[in-house]
Amino acid sequence: MTNFKKIGLTALAGTLAATVAQAGALSVSGTATMEYQSTKATTTTAADTFGQNATITFSGSGELDNGHTVSMYQALSGGTLTSQAVSLDMGDAGTLSIASANLAGIGTIQDMVPNAGEQPWDDLGVDGTDHGTPEQGVASPHGGNRLGYSVNAGGATVSAAASHANGAMTTSAAIQVSGLVDGLNVGAGLATDQSAAGVEDDIETYYATYTMGSVSVGMQNTTVEKTAATSDIERDSYGVTFAVNDNFSIGYGVSETTFEALSLDEENTGIQASYTTGGMTIGLVNNTKDNAEGADVQMEMTELKLTFAF
Repeated sequence: MTNFKKIGLTALAGTLAATVAQAGALSVSGTATMEYQSTKATTTTAADTFGQNATITFSGSGELDNGHTVSMYQALSGGTLTSQAVSLDMGDAGTLSIASANLAGIGTIQDMVPNAGEQPWDDLGVDGTDHGTPEQGVASPHGGNRLGYSVNAGGATVSAAASHANGAMTTSAAIQVSGLVDGLNVGAGLATDQSAAGVEDDIETYYATYTMGSVSVGMQNTTVEKTAATSDIERDSYGVTFAVNDNFSIGYGVSETTFEALSLDEENTGIQASYTTGGMTIGLVNNTKDNAEGADVQMEMTELKLTFAF
């Protein structure tokens, strides 16, 4: 029996040796942000706040004996783990990942409209969130850790993702194609979002962006067909950015969200400016929202942000 055990362990060791990672590298990077934000709404008192945030990201990678590459990262903000991922790059066979961020699937193209800082809906959620979920017409249904796979084929990037949350599975797929015309990038995504047992929403999104010289323009349409009758959501977004020079960019964006169950359409407008020199970026954003989430609520947010990269 002992000999059989030795033979079995020897064979297992030989098999594992083919996939053992060689000595890799681990690096640390980070950002530090100083921020002033002013918000006001028709239903609340205006608020002016100062804020700061520091994010530390640990990244590592190593090559297997078969030439594949394993990589990982962990991001901590304020001492709290905010996202992490482990991925296996198999070359022409694609990349397999498990991550708490959007590395594959529809979340990778949730909002492709060009901007010079933030999307026009950002930081203007009625409940204080960033307002970037399918309930507001944004194609980002996955939560928690998700299994992902992506591959480049024929000039296109195709990816899929699956996650379990609320006792149900959410699945999605996305495709991005560039190079059909110089400067043109187009893509589409589909998702089945089971936000709870017995609740299944279908999400579709399509986008196109075009860059010519220092100008980039883009549009995106996202629809959410909800399980409940007469509750569908649709968002149309448009944006343009202009690179004044290598350091300074300005942008303008709008989006309109239609709630089938509500009488008012939500309208977002954003103006952004960004200046980068070395590892420092100064950003200025002004976002306004009319009829937030289909209610008679008007909101505005102005933000001045100073970010340092290390």
